[in-house]
Amino acid sequence: MRITVEISLTLFNSIFDNKTQQKLTFENFDSFEKALYGLAQRKIKSKKDAPLMSPAQYKPDTTRKNDNVTMWSAWCAVDVDDFKFDGDLNDAINSKFNGTRFICYSTASSTQSVPKFRLVFPLTKNVPAEKIRHFWYALQTELGDMGDKQTKDLSRMYYIPAKYDNAYNFIFSGAGDTINPDSLMNKYPYKEKSSGSFFDRLPEDMKKEIIEHRKSKLDNTNINWSSYKNCPFFPRQLEKEYRMITNTGWYHKMYQIMVAIAGNAVKNKYPITAQEITNLCRELDVETGNWYKSRPLEKEADRALEYVYKNI
Repeated sequence: MRITVEISLTLFNSIFDNKTQQKLTFENFDSFEKALYGLAQRKIKSKKDAPLMSPAQYKPDTTRKNDNVTMWSAWCAVDVDDFKFDGDLNDAINSKFNGTRFICYSTASSTQSVPKFRLVFPLTKNVPAEKIRHFWYALQTELGDMGDKQTKDLSRMYYIPAKYDNAYNFIFSGAGDTINPDSLMNKYPYKEKSSGSFFDRLPEDMKKEIIEHRKSKLDNTNINWSSYKNCPFFPRQLEKEYRMITNTGWYHKMYQIMVAIAGNAVKNKYPITAQEITNLCRELDVETGNWYKSRPLEKEADRALEYVYKNI
């Protein structure tokens, strides 16, 4: 059954744009789908030249920040980088999500040998901010763990579809029912992960102060390297495991490497930066397939550092 509900987007000029004033509203998902198909025909050189869209809606006159999100409009998207399938991708996706409506479009890093894509799903209603984490967990569980169940980024955004240079570009749709967020959340009860630590129960402002205090104690700057190969913080065992991956799992393993680098540096009281972590990982990536050439690894490095500072 087709559900008619208004679809809203927040638009961003780049990954560095944090202004939330640009908005676009469609009468229904059919209109949104038509717009995505139109965008998919536009030629764009690279992601750097492409705008981004998000289902997140924000408090008036605020910036792109989780605390400012009021809800997700009645749609969501899932990035898929390592989907295993045989035969035709269109047939495989339609078979997997038979009975659920979706749009599937390629991302800028998609190749013929490793198609990378984004799934866009309509929802029967908006998802309020306080339920987004539960909804995301339920969605990922329903989809079979195609992404990260635990999302901290309520303000997540996605590059628009386009004909990107040197990419394997495509877009197709699947017919079916619209996802009901309430039914999905009832199907998969959720309890937010917590270490049960004293830190987790502190107010956000106090957490920030503690993290800054921990950063200020990192004063060992007498450590140098010229490559990931001679960096004392680089996890050699994880590097070996990364190099042995042949089909799926690069994304998860690369994040593990980032966390290990950050953790090793902090243990040695070296004030490592997200940029340094990114440079080390990009160097490894260049040698092993260049999978992350167009991916904003800096953001993931920031996440890795935040995790380490919270858990040291």
